[in-house]
Amino acid sequence: MSTIIIIVLVVVILILFGIYSWFYLFNIYETRILVNPESLNVNFDSTIEINVIPLNSFGRRAVLRRISARFELIEGDSLVMITKRISDQIILQSLSQVGKVEILVTPEVGLFPSIIEIEIVEES
Repeated sequence: MSTIIIIVLVVVILILFGIYSWFYLFNIYETRILVNPESLNVNFDSTIEINVIPLNSFGRRAVLRRISARFELIEGDSLVMITKRISDQIILQSLSQVGKVEILVTPEVGLFPSIIEIEIVEES
């Protein structure tokens, strides 16, 4: 009788741990858009990387989850060239002109899209 109670308790604990893990570690609650660096230099080899990161309920990267996003150049598409585009990342390279670039980032899970403004400035 006591082995049946132990087995039932272990199964219940495993089920509760699984539910906790799904809702708090694996489930995506929000997305964060990281831009690295903050601005582009006017020289041709200057690049900027924009990443979309899924966050769990603790505000950390969701475990074993990836997210896709749509990146759309709204303004300044003649100022930059897209060198790499994957589901959650885009890398832009400067085309040696000063100006402002606006990118609309729409994550697959999220309520509203975000507009990212990137300044292309003279090298200091």
